[in-house]
Amino acid sequence: DAFAAALAQLAEAGLTDDLIEVALPDIEDLHEIFRTLQSAVAWATHGDWIAAHPGALSDEVAARFAFGATVDSETESFAQLALELARERIESVVGDRVLLLPSASSIAPSTTADAETIEQVRQSTLRLTCVAGIAGRPALSVPMLTVGGAPVGLCLVGPPNTDLALIALGESLA
Repeated sequence: DAFAAALAQLAEAGLTDDLIEVALPDIEDLHEIFRTLQSAVAWATHGDWIAAHPGALSDEVAARFAFGATVDSETESFAQLALELARERIESVVGDRVLLLPSASSIAPSTTADAETIEQVRQSTLRLTCVAGIAGRPALSVPMLTVGGAPVGLCLVGPPNTDLALIALGESLA
């Protein structure tokens, strides 16, 4: 497993002495919260333009905006409350530590991959990457190693307002 290999590389460098495993909220729940709020905000921001320019977006992107158009205020309010609760939960288990996650769910799809495969990889990766956005924390992907000729990144998710410190940590690992 590439993530385990990246952690092993950190251990060899003596950087995981105080590494602990934390129990985050359910990743599917986090993804649904993120997808709902992101889609609602995107539609509120760009919906008028999209409605005035039919066919301007790819089918995949248009489908995501179409979902945003269906998010009513009650659903959005519920998702916002769920986000706040999830953020509190993440804060309670991570605190001021740096959270380590895989940067992506898998290797990148091939350039000949069909739209369904690309969307599956995109959704799987969003399930991982939405954690930082929901938590309101900066995130940085650091290339750690190569597996099968493909780069493997480790996502560092720092405490809120530690962007520059996170970049410095990333530089020390790269």
